[in-house]
Amino acid sequence: MSYQGRPDRDRSMLSVEAEAARLSGRVVGQLAPAEQFLLWALRRRTTDGGATSPVLVHGFRLAFGLALVEPALAAFERFCALLEAEGLRDQGLLPLRCPCVSADEQRLLAILLAPRPAIAEALARLVVTAAALDRLVACARELARLLERAELLASGPAERLH
Repeated sequence: MSYQGRPDRDRSMLSVEAEAARLSGRVVGQLAPAEQFLLWALRRRTTDGGATSPVLVHGFRLAFGLALVEPALAAFERFCALLEAEGLRDQGLLPLRCPCVSADEQRLLAILLAPRPAIAEALARLVVTAAALDRLVACARELARLLERAELLASGPAERLH
C-alpha cells in the first residue's frame, strides 16, 4: 500500500508526500493487540510486494485460528485490493520493524477498527474514491467482527481507539 513507483499515481504534489510521511505520535508498543496485528499485516503485505506471502498467511493462522483464517485473510485482502485500486494517493506505510506509527497507518487502523460504520466511512473518504467507500467499510467491518470472534478485539469501542 505504499504505492511508490507506480506510474498511475500522481506524486507531484509535495503536500501529499508530506502528509504521507507525517507521524501519528504513537508507537507500536502503545497499540492494542488487534491494532498491532493489523499494522504488522499491512506492513508485511507491503514488504512482500503486495502479495499474500506464506508469512502473512501464517500470521493470520496464529491470530485467527483454523476456523477463521480464511474469511479473515479474504476480508483483509479485499481491503488491501480496494486501497490499491481505488486509493486517492499513496499510503505512508513505514518499514516492518519501525517502532513509529505514521498518520496514514493510524488512519487505516481507525477505519478497520471504527466502532460505527459512519466513522469508518468518514475516515475512508480521505483514503479511497467515493465509488469504493461502501466496499472498503464493509471489508473493515467484516474484519473487525472476525477479530472480535477471535477474541483479539475488546468489545468496548473506547478501548479500541485512543
